[in-house]
Amino acid sequence: MTTECIHGLDIARCDVCSPRTPPPQDRTVKPRRAPARSRPTTISATKPVAVDAGARRIFHITHRRNLAPILEAGRMLSDAAGARPAVDISAADNRDLRREVLAGSVPVAAHVPFFLAPNAILWDGMRNGEADYRLAEGVGSIPASDFVILVSTVRAAGESAVVADGDAADPTTRFSSLTELGGRMPRRIHDEEDALRSAEFLVPGEFPFAAVTLVGVANDKVRAEVRTLLEKHGFAQKVSVYPPWFQRV
Repeated sequence: MTTECIHGLDIARCDVCSPRTPPPQDRTVKPRRAPARSRPTTISATKPVAVDAGARRIFHITHRRNLAPILEAGRMLSDAAGARPAVDISAADNRDLRREVLAGSVPVAAHVPFFLAPNAILWDGMRNGEADYRLAEGVGSIPASDFVILVSTVRAAGESAVVADGDAADPTTRFSSLTELGGRMPRRIHDEEDALRSAEFLVPGEFPFAAVTLVGVANDKVRAEVRTLLEKHGFAQKVSVYPPWFQRV
């Protein structure tokens, strides 16, 4: 009898099919402000917590019109490596800031960004139509069903990846390399409310699409479209319809 869930993972490790009990969340809408520009933030050691970081899932959210160029290239590119999305959801000021702030010796913009949770705070805001200084004007009006969620694991990202314990462009955010963490995760992500949902997982340079294990979509129409694109470019990843990832919260 298989223990695989509908998302292509061991059911005991699926955060959706076997959810962990989250702490109570404050749903009060608070105004978002751009972080003050400061000296670049560099990687610094933080006391880690022992978890199976390798098996933890990572989530890259992109507009479905960006999927064809990704498949043609066979990989997701960082901004610094030449990514030119057909639908760019990032505000120009935020993109500039990510080019200035350093994660170690290279800019944040030299990394492909992922979230560590499918209900990341920024994504929740996007699907609720909320404005955010990090987002381009009008992004809040794009239906969440127009996006796809590319799922992989920390293990597939390699040891050069970096964990940002908050918005990677915020000067107060701390960075930790996977090598430095030694298979663990920063304590702040576990100790502070909503820290996991705020965190970013940064993969330097590029991320091969072959390492994507699942494409999450909102409905059958998008699933058919994505499957056609995958077949056209020689990929066969599982495509799953999972409405809770795309509904307003």
